[in-house]
Amino acid sequence: MNQLISRAYDGASDLNLLIEFARKAAKARWPRSTYKNVGDVVWGMPAIGFDASANFRLWFYGVDFVAYARFEPPMNLDFDIMPGVAMYDWVGGQILEWAEDRRRTLAQPGNERIPKALAMLGYERVSLTMALDTDEQRLSLLEQRGYTRTDGCDVLYRRSLEDVISAPKLEPSLRLRHATDADLQARVDVHRDAWSVWGPSRATVETYRRLREAPIYDPELDVVLEDASGRFLAYCIGWLDVANGLGHFEPVGCRPAFTGRGYARAVIIEAMRRMQKRGMHSALVATAGVNQRARVLYPSCGFVEVDRSHHYTKGFAE
Repeated sequence: MNQLISRAYDGASDLNLLIEFARKAAKARWPRSTYKNVGDVVWGMPAIGFDASANFRLWFYGVDFVAYARFEPPMNLDFDIMPGVAMYDWVGGQILEWAEDRRRTLAQPGNERIPKALAMLGYERVSLTMALDTDEQRLSLLEQRGYTRTDGCDVLYRRSLEDVISAPKLEPSLRLRHATDADLQARVDVHRDAWSVWGPSRATVETYRRLREAPIYDPELDVVLEDASGRFLAYCIGWLDVANGLGHFEPVGCRPAFTGRGYARAVIIEAMRRMQKRGMHSALVATAGVNQRARVLYPSCGFVEVDRSHHYTKGFAE
């Protein structure tokens, strides 16, 4: 009889395992939402300096990869269990125990570097994870383990790519194209500026070069909008789950000085047209519930809300 075993994340080979896990989980849940699309996996590659040996684990039944968990200090747990896995609550319980132990270990005075989006929600001394509103099995697991739902959430959107998508209309001085290897610094600059409203970005030329070398990254879906001087004003990265016919956005950004002009919408529309040409039938995107600009932007691009992933918290000393 196979036993459940776990081990630490071990680099590039495990990244490919996680990509395939995301594909299988998305297929099993469709047309309901899933936790990580393939693009989320690659975009969320362990950052330089992230202690994967301590904070990222994979679970297996024999040779079958059935679950993963990533603890993002100081409080956040990202995890998924393959739909249909045997003894779901037992596997989930092991994951939550591991994460709660990591939370207690790291809960030292002066180490509480709470991300701005979470600080806005008033989270302090808690363990934090998320559950889709449509995932009854996970909701039951969290309730049994003493987690409480909060008002904080991510909002998940979808739109069909089976209709005609007209090219965005732009001022003559602007043009859409994709980023190239010659654009590394400019591409990092627009990302850092776009996300500065949420705090300092960790993106560097080194991390962006690493992303461009990652599996399933398609440079033609790294769409940018540039002005006559060659400055990038907005951008997005599209990802393809070819096996499931899904396109996905992560991330999308616009320089704060240029928001409200339709520039982020333009890069999204252009990327969806490219996804459509590659045979995708649907596009997906998600945003934090506190990101009001994004919650206006995505419906303006034809997306409709299909699910929410609410935050669940538990006092880490409990």
